Amino acid sequence: MRPESTSVTLRRDLTETAQEYAAGKAVKKFIGPQIAPISEVGEAEASYPIMNRENFKKVDDDERAEDGAYNRITGEFGKGSYECVDRGLEYVLDDRRRKRYKTWVDFEQAATRILYFRLMMAHERRIAALTLNNGSFTLNGAATAWSDSSNAVPLTDLQTGIEALEDNCGVDASDLSLIIPRADFKEMMATTQVTNLVKYTYPGERPFLLKPNQVASMLQIKEVLIAKGAYDSAPEGETESHSQVWTAGASMLAVLADGPEMELEEGPQLARTLLWTEDSPEFPVMERYRDDAKRAEVLRARFDYDQVLIGALDLFGYKQSSDT
Repeated sequence: MRPESTSVTLRRDLTETAQEYAAGKAVKKFIGPQIAPISEVGEAEASYPIMNRENFKKVDDDERAEDGAYNRITGEFGKGSYECVDRGLEYVLDDRRRKRYKTWVDFEQAATRILYFRLMMAHERRIAALTLNNGSFTLNGAATAWSDSSNAVPLTDLQTGIEALEDNCGVDASDLSLIIPRADFKEMMATTQVTNLVKYTYPGERPFLLKPNQVASMLQIKEVLIAKGAYDSAPEGETESHSQVWTAGASMLAVLADGPEMELEEGPQLARTLLWTEDSPEFPVMERYRDDAKRAEVLRARFDYDQVLIGALDLFGYKQSSDT
């Protein structure tokens, strides 16, 4: 795709820089792309099919009657809608500053990583608001608050959720992911129920040092995603105001898509990021142009997307409150 203005240069090399950063450093900071993988779409806004859970649970009479036809199924579909929004940021590369510090830093590379990080932080917050931070969904209360380390039973609470999803969605526990805020993870790992299990499952290991894949193995689920992103909501230059991206006090068991290549009909899944490829064929699109009035080059990172639930959250997700 060519830029609309001849003064704007498309920088695929910097797109590659952003993507390398995404696959390296950034992958440890953001879980949004795992919760809502990218699906490319050809229209800026449209409807999309939702594969209702009944498609993966129904039992049918598959015996053909003598001299008759095979029984037919219709496969119930739901419908959702999306509207992609043009999102992006620009970074001003002042000529003098670039020359002054050129032996210390490659400003194009640095600006690309900063732009990508800031855009993905915004994406992460939208995914959190769509799922775990979504106040319109009812929490399934824990038997005892996980902060009560002696009496809380998080493994029992989570097993209740695992079984509920197995029954409701027709999936196996090995298909499930646990999305859990950092504070809740620490509370869970400090409970007597968990520490007692760790003694036998991972002898000699300290519970709070277990890696997410070890905890997933202990729970016999697909993965554990620890939500630990933080952001500063204050404008640049003002006193910092730090908040967690993912609200503590609720964890979620959900069926997540196995990456962007997973088709909708392959099984239940929670969410997707829909990227309009006509306007943003790459994630992100990196562009550069000159601003002579400021004696600066300007880098722009942008993409055109929406994030959507693929199914109703009460069908494909299970929330567990740890502060009831």
